[in-house]
Amino acid sequence: MNSIHDEDKVKDLLKEKKIPVFRYAQIENAIYKNFVTEFLEIQTIPKELREWLKENFFYYSLVVDHIVTSDNWQTTKILFKTTDWHFIESVIMRHLTWRNTLCVSCQAWCPMWCSFCATWKLGLKRNLEFYEIVEQIYYACEILNKEGTILRNVVYMWMGEPFLNYENVKKSIDLICAQKKLNFANRRVTVSTCWIIPWIEKFWDDFPQTSLAISLHASNDEIRTKIMPINKTYDLEKLMKSLDLYVNKTNKRVFYEYIMINWVNDNIVLARELWKLLEWKLAHVNFIPYNSWEWTWWSYSATPRFIIEKFQKVLLTYWIPSTIRATMWDDIDAACWQLAIKK
Repeated sequence: MNSIHDEDKVKDLLKEKKIPVFRYAQIENAIYKNFVTEFLEIQTIPKELREWLKENFFYYSLVVDHIVTSDNWQTTKILFKTTDWHFIESVIMRHLTWRNTLCVSCQAWCPMWCSFCATWKLGLKRNLEFYEIVEQIYYACEILNKEGTILRNVVYMWMGEPFLNYENVKKSIDLICAQKKLNFANRRVTVSTCWIIPWIEKFWDDFPQTSLAISLHASNDEIRTKIMPINKTYDLEKLMKSLDLYVNKTNKRVFYEYIMINWVNDNIVLARELWKLLEWKLAHVNFIPYNSWEWTWWSYSATPRFIIEKFQKVLLTYWIPSTIRATMWDDIDAACWQLAIKK
């Protein structure tokens, strides 16, 4: 069986059967514009072709194992099971401004071993195929479509490091941004990465309009290495030099994610270090309140809100824009990877 999202495979098999090319356009329109999810319900193609599609292709290789929505209805967390019995997650966030956002996974778990993240306990099982990434997005679109709304933003920042599965991530972005498919604007897609530096040139060439978010989380090498082992290979000096090149090439603002962990990286002195690190750069800092989980590493706990605000004020004093991420999902264990690790 083949994925219906694999356009090249679908077209090749249609050609082998000597089926006219225009039939693919009809199939494509039914799937991505009308969200028809049963081959036999595609009324614009002959019955024989519908039956052939059902025998040779699938919409979903992922199976929904569990789905839960927060009491305030703002967040829906979906736990998928892969064909080889790995669990991955994605989360729909319904902002009050109707900016619906989906966080997707790109790997079955993660090899990065960031100490503040639940997935360090799991390690990496495998990369997700491009169609497994697309299926998460398509499923979210299907849910929101039934609610009479649309998915506006896609963020590659749930399970896995996107740059370690670059080709599948690239193929999935190309598909969802294709005009005849889901037609997302590239600027509405964000790739969040620890920043595997060798991929920088490929990324700015392939995705000059796609937004970039960096998992920074510390203002000096000592702390960043402690909580993010990748810093041993790509330290802050290398990281910032590569990001300067990225900004020069694309003229796009870089979003810096900074998780606030009490007594680890939230000292006001570190706020001044962060200011110096980002001074005169095209940057926006996103402060993320730490989410505790069942096997919280050592004694990590969330920084109190008033300290986060003091930290933020230092950056605002020096005209570095920042936001404090709203917590929308505490009641459904929808902090990163909590549901999968419990499963």
